Amino acid sequence: MIRAAFGFVALVAISGAAHAEPATTQFENWLAAFNTGDKATIQKFYGEHLGDADALTARNMRAETCGFDLARVEDKNEKSFRALLVQRCFPALFRVSFSVAADGKTLENLKLQPFAMPEARALAATRDIAQRLAASDAFAGSIIVAQDGRAPWTYSVGTFSRDDARPITADTPMFLASAGKMFTAVSIFQLIEKGKVALDAQLSRYVPDYPNKDMAKVTIRQLLGHRGGTGEDGVLQRDDTANREWVRTINDYIKLNGNRPPAFAPGSKFAYSNYGFILLGAVIERVSGQTYQDYVQRHVFGPAGMTHASFPDLQHITDVPVGYSTFFEAEPTPIASTAVLPQRGSAAGGGVASATDMLRFFTALRSNVLLSAKSRMMATEPSKKGWYGLGFVTTAGKHPQWGHGGFGYGMSVAAQRFPDEKTTFICIATRDGACDRMIYVWSDRRFGLTE
Repeated sequence: MIRAAFGFVALVAISGAAHAEPATTQFENWLAAFNTGDKATIQKFYGEHLGDADALTARNMRAETCGFDLARVEDKNEKSFRALLVQRCFPALFRVSFSVAADGKTLENLKLQPFAMPEARALAATRDIAQRLAASDAFAGSIIVAQDGRAPWTYSVGTFSRDDARPITADTPMFLASAGKMFTAVSIFQLIEKGKVALDAQLSRYVPDYPNKDMAKVTIRQLLGHRGGTGEDGVLQRDDTANREWVRTINDYIKLNGNRPPAFAPGSKFAYSNYGFILLGAVIERVSGQTYQDYVQRHVFGPAGMTHASFPDLQHITDVPVGYSTFFEAEPTPIASTAVLPQRGSAAGGGVASATDMLRFFTALRSNVLLSAKSRMMATEPSKKGWYGLGFVTTAGKHPQWGHGGFGYGMSVAAQRFPDEKTTFICIATRDGACDRMIYVWSDRRFGLTE
């Protein structure tokens, strides 16, 4: 019935004759490889024809859609192809288009895009895909889509661990990874509003004993925007075990990294940096007289009503679901990632909160409970130099958004505000990249093609 509704046409050698246009032949070969669902087959095609030997996005989309059938060829010639496709697992229409390079082999500008769906249908598709990913152990967590003034839509699936059958719910605290950088940014802007921190002041004003004097010249603005050349923090990679054994406090992070000079002249370019946010945490501690964790608990979590949010150490995470990771496919199946967790969440991320907590955080931000409207707008204004504002990931365009994601071994977060649509999307999960997938599953279908 669905295929009939879309004017389904079986893929029966649309090239017809032996002398098919190269673009038509490439489409047939692409669709055949994609529909196999076989990792090696998809990687081989994408490696040979698109320069993408890993083909992770394509493999993810195959798992999410179950493949495609041809509905109608819209346009084709020797060098380009455009057609409508029907997703096999859920009633949905996509468009595929590409051009063929002069070598007759390389595909250029390959686009595979869904058409926009009504709100209820986009949510149904989101649930359908989350359920199927959960069945293959690729998703466990909670999703909330909340439109202002309406009851939020929620979906949760999975358990605390393979040995703990407690169900994950929207109120279950889970690890936030880098999404916690938003709490650091809010804390800095609170101190700016109180006149205790200046946005363009150097780190040395607040941490005068910082070891490397060149690094100490970086400004608060540069740290918030990842433009300080500050580098990594030395505890988050799988092989950072020795450092994780002793790094506990922000002073420990500085002891580990403090003699390192900037990787480039501060302000000269963008490079995402976890250590830069550790340094912002040092500023918060020096100015407030509190530990970073205590400050955020009192001035962010409390006022926002985030009742399940905290910074537990490794001895107090029995009520936090276990993350499972393949460590970038180094492991054949996901394994528990607890052994690679830092001792405690920091100013670079790593605390815990529930999906409900994160929705409350966004509500508090847009209601000016945590910051003034002026400060919020400054922090979330899209940068002219990239995709990062001041402590928030920001995107302009047809559907502006701001918020932050989080990615770590066995933890994934997507927390974004779509102001024009008055909608907040929250996803927290315990599988690699799960929420990166789910926010695109929802947004691509909600804001997809219209013609």
